[in-house]
Amino acid sequence: MNNICIRKAKECDFPMIEKLVVELIEAMDNKEGVDTNAALKSCRNILDDVNSHLLIAEFDGTVVGFIHFTTRNTILHSGPSGLIDELVVARNHRGLGVGKQLIYAAIEKCKQLGCCEVEVGTEFTNANAREFYKSCGFEERGVILEKDL
Repeated sequence: MNNICIRKAKECDFPMIEKLVVELIEAMDNKEGVDTNAALKSCRNILDDVNSHLLIAEFDGTVVGFIHFTTRNTILHSGPSGLIDELVVARNHRGLGVGKQLIYAAIEKCKQLGCCEVEVGTEFTNANAREFYKSCGFEERGVILEKDL
């Protein structure tokens, strides 16, 4: 899909972004602790966070995907580290390269921000996502442990 435009999200994009957030939640294996209303509110709040970045993929005036990532400083890295938190592509646009375009746009933005790495996590059981990220150049190098609070 060459007609995809990747750009920074704007307030007027949120009605379409909210539909994608619902699709993302529906696709999750483990929804325990996930509150759709809280997720939608968080989505709106990230526009005001200087370390959060929300890029959208637009096709013919319609938002067909988004990627959200944050940047943060760590003690052991020479520059900021990027962390992809969410990536979703509308069901009817999956398999067309939209996700890769979003990934590559996020990586490019991280480079512009001086990041020295970009990380991404997914559920261990999500083999499709793990293979997708590998196809974008990511390597499995570590383990992320979580504790719900």
